[in-house]
Amino acid sequence: MTTDYVRHAARLTRKLYLDASLGTPAAPDPEYYKTLAKALEDIADGLEQVGKRRD
Repeated sequence: MTTDYVRHAARLTRKLYLDASLGTPAAPDPEYYKTLAKALEDIADGLEQVGKRRD
């Protein structure tokens, strides 16, 4: 499993959080949602692979 999308989503989320803490309204853009969706798919795939190894 590659963690590129997971790490990228985490970076984008931290940026949104930091911007919001400085008073800038958090407004995720379409890239954020696309990256987050891909990261969640990668996580789900990884969990499925781990589950198959345990069987």
